[in-house]
Amino acid sequence: MIVTRTAKDIIKGGRLAERSVPVCMRADLVAWHEELDRRLQKAVSEPRDSLAAGSAVSGLSEQILALEAEMADSTIDFHLRAMSRPKWRAFCAEHPPRKTADGSVDERDLYISVNRDTFFDALIRRSVVAPELDDDDWAELLGDDEHDGKLSDVEYDRVADAAWGLNRRGVDVPFSAAASRLTPASEPE
Repeated sequence: MIVTRTAKDIIKGGRLAERSVPVCMRADLVAWHEELDRRLQKAVSEPRDSLAAGSAVSGLSEQILALEAEMADSTIDFHLRAMSRPKWRAFCAEHPPRKTADGSVDERDLYISVNRDTFFDALIRRSVVAPELDDDDWAELLGDDEHDGKLSDVEYDRVADAAWGLNRRGVDVPFSAAASRLTPASEPE
């Protein structure tokens, strides 16, 4: 028996878009990982005519795996959620674009119609639904008058872009080619 859901049912079950953005808070370990990987590539490409050569490859592999585990343990998955349209509009209104002396919109804010200096920190804070962070955590993460912040410009942009995208870009229904290949076709009833 096929059950047809109505538009009303689908709307009631609707949810706002969500996305997760992983950020490794120990980005300093990346350089060490790259160095160990270079050493491993070199060791693998050299002739292995001794037990010591095989031991070096094994030791480097173990160091890399331990480092990857440390990096994974230092990664935060920021889970973000879009705002409803009315909340998005009200949120944007809280960050009006700056005006120049002649009353026109400052060119820094022209293309997105919000104050870029205040908007993106607030957007990130508003969009992140997990983990829960208090004001001190946010200050430590994003930076303020007393803190430098823990995100590089690129990491900050990744989180901010995800938050912007949830609210300003369409949501496509994903398709997994791998799952499709691995799942047998359903038989017609």
